This record gives sequence, structure tokens and C-alpha cells, in this order.
Amino acid sequence: MDELITLEGASQSEQIIGSHDFCNFSNITHHEHDEQSISIVWWSNVAVLPVIALIGLACNLLNMAVLTSNKTARRIPSWNLLIALAVCDSLFLIFATLDVTPLSIPSLAFSTSFNHFYSRIVLYIRTLASTFYKSSVLIVVAFNIERYLCVVCPLNSHRWCTSRNSKNAIATAIVLSFLCSIQWPLAYDTIRCFESNSNQYYYVILMSTNRALQIYYRTMDYVSLFAFNVLPIIGLLYMNSRIIFTLRRVVDEDSRKYEETKLSDGLIQHDAHNNRTMRANAMLFAVVFMLFFCVGPQAPARILFDMYGQYHPKAILYVCLSQQLVFLNASLNFCLYCVVSKRYRTLMKQTLKKFLHKLEGVDHPFQINLKQTKSSSAHVTSLEDHHAHLIQNV
Repeated sequence: MDELITLEGASQSEQIIGSHDFCNFSNITHHEHDEQSISIVWWSNVAVLPVIALIGLACNLLNMAVLTSNKTARRIPSWNLLIALAVCDSLFLIFATLDVTPLSIPSLAFSTSFNHFYSRIVLYIRTLASTFYKSSVLIVVAFNIERYLCVVCPLNSHRWCTSRNSKNAIATAIVLSFLCSIQWPLAYDTIRCFESNSNQYYYVILMSTNRALQIYYRTMDYVSLFAFNVLPIIGLLYMNSRIIFTLRRVVDEDSRKYEETKLSDGLIQHDAHNNRTMRANAMLFAVVFMLFFCVGPQAPARILFDMYGQYHPKAILYVCLSQQLVFLNASLNFCLYCVVSKRYRTLMKQTLKKFLHKLEGVDHPFQINLKQTKSSSAHVTSLEDHHAHLIQNV
């Protein structure tokens, strides 16, 4: 995230600039972006990221609707983790969009009233975005740990893979993520600065001059980079490799049994079992690949910022791409962990049918009431005609 966030927006690295009770823009803005860099940041923060966020929100809301509206969905393994993953991804997309998009819109960035309001809350928005992003990563790890125990250690999995432990894992993930994200409001100060060109005052957010807070921020930056980017990828690669080897061993043992028995129905079951194993292996590889592809670039981006500085065009381009991949990861978790399941796809179809049936049910009573009104009117008219006929006879 950029040092002068009231002008630049967000990135993943900062240069330490001392804050003061009063400052002038001429003293803190030593870098100027070229038109190409400004255009790249605008297209990324204003056009691409909000679109990815909207698609991700729609997918995660559908996911939550499917998992909560069907009673049978609660019997899906890791139901608590899937719900928490969808909630954390949705909240991350909301707060991250509020963090990066407004300051890339010139009409908002150079509005003094918006600047005075936004500079007071942006650090807390960034803290929440970082918290839910890290929580999502830890929940993915917990999801894979649970699956690892069920496959590799099936005899002891019933003691560990419980609803209570899943809820404890979710709470622990959120608390740890918050503790690793609280450095934003602690290590930064909101300072009032004078801008000579417009002859107006703006609030900027600068790194605190307190040396202890600077060291604390740098330490948490590298701890977060290692704990929420490098370690999860290594852990998932190890666990999913063990799962794949275990499934392969089970298939080989079944093959030997089928060859010994020489039963025709056994051969058919063996082929079906092989197909299921291949689908499971493909999903496991997809888990590692997506985390490596979407979250992995955060580590090289940090190194690139240290090498070139946050204002270098290459660093700006790379951080924009890494931000898009992080948004994409929060949007694709829905597809990877849910849609690949045949049981989940069946529940999703039932949920959509139920929703469409409710929509039809809203219109259907209106049509019935309309028909009843017409029949009632006809009945009243016939009574009035009969009464008039009696009066004429009298």
C-alpha cells in the first residue's frame, strides 16, 4: 500500500517517511508518475478490480444461499469451513474495493470533503480487508487439513474432524489474522498537509516517526508475507501430495483384489473408482495451483518493491497484477471448493428451482385474486340484475 495513500491508492509496500504535525506536499512528494503508470493504476483499480469483486460477491452469495437454504447441505463435510470461506471472501472483496478504488477516481481523490472523511477511516478499512484476506487463506489451510486427516489418518479423523473443532479453527483464524493486520492504524499517522497548487489542505497518511513502530510494522510485514503466502503454499503442496499418494495406494490395492477375484461387477466398480480418484486428484492439484498462482505473486511483489521502490513503473504494473490475482482468488474459491462437487451441483440446482418457484408464487396469487375478483364481480352483477327484474315486476 502506498505511503501517500490520499494520492496514490493501495499497494503492498511502503517507504518510511517521517510524519509531522504539519507538512507541505512539496516536502513529501518527490516522485511523479508518468501517464502510462497512472492509466494502468486507473484501469486496474477502477475498471478491473470492481468487476472481479462484483462477480465474486455474486458467486459467494449464491454459495451461501445453497449451503444455508438446504437442510441436506449441512451434511456436507466441512460445512462450517465452506460458509466461513464464503463470508470472509465476500467481506474481503467489499473492504478491499473500498480501499483501492476511491482514491483512483480523480473527482474523489481531489475532493477536500471526501479526503477529510476518507483519511479518517481508510486505515481501518485496510485492516479489515487484510484481516479477511488472511482469514480466507487460513480457512483454506484448515479445509485441506481436515481433508488430509480424513484420507491419510481415517481411524483418528473422527476425533479431529468435528463441527466444534471447525468453529474453533475459524475463530482462531480470524483472531490471528486480525492480530497480524492491526499494524496499519498503529504505525501510521494522519497528517494535515498544504497543497500549494490548489491552495488547499489535504490529509495524508504517513509512517510514524516512532522507531519502535517502524520496526514493528516491518516485522509484521515480513511475518505476514511468510505466514500467509509462503507457508500455506508449502503446506498445501505437502498435504495434497500425501493425499494423492494415499489415494493412489488405495487404488492399487483395490486393483490387486479385483484381479484376484476376477468378478465382472468388480471390474466395473474398479473403473468407476478410478474415475472418482482422477477427479479428486485433479481438484487437489487445482487447489495448490490456484493458491500458488493467485497468492504466490505477493512474495515476488514484495521483493520487487524493495529492489526498485514503490514508484518504479515495473513495480506499479506488477502490484496491479498481483492485486487482480488476489481478487480473483477470493472469487474462484466458490468454483474450486463447491462447484466441482456433484452433490453440491445438485443442491445448487434445487436452490435455483426453489427460488424460481418462489418468484412464480409471488405472481400466481395475484392472478388467482384477479380471477376471484372477476367472478365475484360477475356474481354481484347477476344479483343486481335479478333485483332490478323483481322491481320491474312489482
